[in-house]
Formats: sequence, structure tokens, C-alpha cells
Amino acid sequence: MITPWVPGPAAGHVGEVQVMASRFELKSLAQVPGFLLQAMRMLLQARRSAGAVGATLKAAPFKKTFWTLSAWTDRAALGAFAGAQPHRGIVQAYKNNMAASKFEFWTAAAPAGWDEAHERLKDGVAG
Repeated sequence: MITPWVPGPAAGHVGEVQVMASRFELKSLAQVPGFLLQAMRMLLQARRSAGAVGATLKAAPFKKTFWTLSAWTDRAALGAFAGAQPHRGIVQAYKNNMAASKFEFWTAAAPAGWDEAHERLKDGVAG
């Protein structure tokens, strides 16, 4: 499952963007439904967050694995999003349920696609 690219308030941003890709693997299948719901809440939060160019989510529920890909006007906007609710609370609630997580950050001329995100995360999943 891949959500469409959800544009944020800064979707018309001209210039380089700060890109973030993440990969999360849950410890238990029982955590998947709740985590998917919370991931969708965070996607909606990104859609409203100042400095968000856009975001998307990819999920492989039976593999207990989720990926995010987002673009921001700058690192400060990304940091503000990460420190705001509901993102902050969701991270705290699920941190002990993660088998693994990985984050990659880079600057690009335009938002990246899934192929580049997977390559940077080195998780070998086809885009």
C-alpha cells in the first residue's frame, strides 16, 4: 500500500528541499493496525504543517514495515513538525514497539521518489 503524495502548505516551494525518508519495523503484527492509523494521523499533520512540501506513506502490513517520505522547505520546518503533536506523542507511544527504525536526510532540487528513498535506506525493497 502506498498513499498518494500529499501536498503540504509549501507545495509551491521553489528551490532545494530537505528530504527525509524513514523505515519502521514493528515487533508484533498486533501493533500494525494501530500504528497504521497513527501513521495516517501524522500524514495529515504533515499536510497542515508549515514548511511541508509534501509527504507519502508506504506500508507492508504483513511484514510489519512502514516507510515515510517527505520534503520540507528546510530542516527547521521538519524539526517543528517532529516536535509537535500528534507526531511527538505517537513517537513516544510506539518507541518500545519498534524492532528497527532508520532515518535518512538529504537536500535535493526536488522531492525524491521511492526508488531513491529505498536506496538511501538500503532496505532493498522495490519502489
